[in-house]
Amino acid sequence: MKKIVLSSLLILMLGCSNNESSNLKKEWISGKERLSIPESVIYNRGDNSIYVSNVNSIKSQNPWVNNGGFISKLNSQGQIVKLKWAVGLKAPKGLAIYKNHLFVSDLNQVVEINIKNGEILNRFQAPKGIERLNDIACSEKRNICFVSDSKTKKILELSNGKFKLIYDKEKSSKAEQNGLFIDGDTLIMQGEVGKLKSLNLDTKEVKIISDKLDIAIDGVTKYQDKGYIVSTWSGGVYFIDKSGGSIKLLGDKFNTADISYSKELDLLLVPNFANNVIAYKILITK
Repeated sequence: MKKIVLSSLLILMLGCSNNESSNLKKEWISGKERLSIPESVIYNRGDNSIYVSNVNSIKSQNPWVNNGGFISKLNSQGQIVKLKWAVGLKAPKGLAIYKNHLFVSDLNQVVEINIKNGEILNRFQAPKGIERLNDIACSEKRNICFVSDSKTKKILELSNGKFKLIYDKEKSSKAEQNGLFIDGDTLIMQGEVGKLKSLNLDTKEVKIISDKLDIAIDGVTKYQDKGYIVSTWSGGVYFIDKSGGSIKLLGDKFNTADISYSKELDLLLVPNFANNVIAYKILITK
């Protein structure tokens, strides 16, 4: 991976021989009971719990078919409270907390789950041709959820149970959509491989945050007011500062799917797309 790394941070990272840079400290790995291809993770401060989507594609080896996936519930220290907390899903991926419910992107539907008991409340069917819904991000301010489709490279909005196209496939040979993050009035997204972009939800203006990545972004999260952290499914986690510079936080020894930073726990939560979630303390000071 070609990266532009700033000043002495390059020296620090080159001195690290393992998969973890000096900008991270491992805090915990999820409990002994094994998860089943965890793809997305999110912390809910309402009940001080962590929720994890399990694609469960061990037998099929295909994350884009009905694998009988499920959602797991963990406590804030990574111990599994209930492995199959919510069932009746296909191959769940992106997660969002919205109006005290858990919203899940699940192939060709968005599923709404009662966070109090894991009961499925609604299934919102995506339009025809939309069958690889991936990440989801919801705005309480706008009463809208945004969901990416990795097949058509489009972003849809879901409001009042109805889907609407908000961002079409880019006219680029590298067009790609996956990770989404709501930051105020902007939607942080990908658009094309190698770039992190912002979409102003009022004006629809698109700006490039960084074009230095040379990776297909899987997860997007914000780290305090310092910048964004992104992951790539093939392995690797990167910090993007306000100037667009890139710092590699994790190497590629395991798959890193849809990451999430919890400011309440002050932890970066990383699902390894195998059987664990790993929590890291971020040590970046810039």
